[in-house]
Amino acid sequence: MIRVFGLFCKLNLINLSAHEVFLRAMLVVNILDHPCSFCSCTHPDWQKHASYERYLISFEHGHTVTYVVTITRYKCPSCGHTHAILPEHLIPYSSYSLPFILTVLRDYYTRPITVEKLCSEYGIAVSTLYAWHSLFLTHKKLWLGLLEDYISSPDTFLSELLPFPSWQLLNGFFTSMRYSFLQSGHYSFRTARSVPP
Repeated sequence: MIRVFGLFCKLNLINLSAHEVFLRAMLVVNILDHPCSFCSCTHPDWQKHASYERYLISFEHGHTVTYVVTITRYKCPSCGHTHAILPEHLIPYSSYSLPFILTVLRDYYTRPITVEKLCSEYGIAVSTLYAWHSLFLTHKKLWLGLLEDYISSPDTFLSELLPFPSWQLLNGFFTSMRYSFLQSGHYSFRTARSVPP
């Protein structure tokens, strides 16, 4: 997969649905600007390979909304691997958008309501909330390092990420970890290529 960061600094996100943000982000992606994430071939002559549909779940105007978006896959002519193009607000292997999860976690830390009410409001299972919470704390520790993680509360860290984290931070996390922030069940490129870290 090829993660595309920096798109949101080019887009005016005010009053756009998650679906509109996705469509506009895909319009400004230039696949020729991205090397193959498997063989590192720069400026490959990408070939459109296929597409697939996936859900994009967002929280808009007080309601959980589900969209179906089409993800385009490209094939690297050098190594033959295919890659999906995913803009920064989509989390690989997850239907929930990054802003949705960050909003739920912010409310978990800052709103004085029960977990059951919070989950009911967002239409998620309690186990989903706790899985996101655990993953968030793990990734926060990786992102900040042990010392800074210790002195930075989760709600303070979330306030720096919302309404949307800067693309430099997301790209930095992806570059150093080889998986996306809040991506669970990471299948990293290192694992795929059996290359030691």
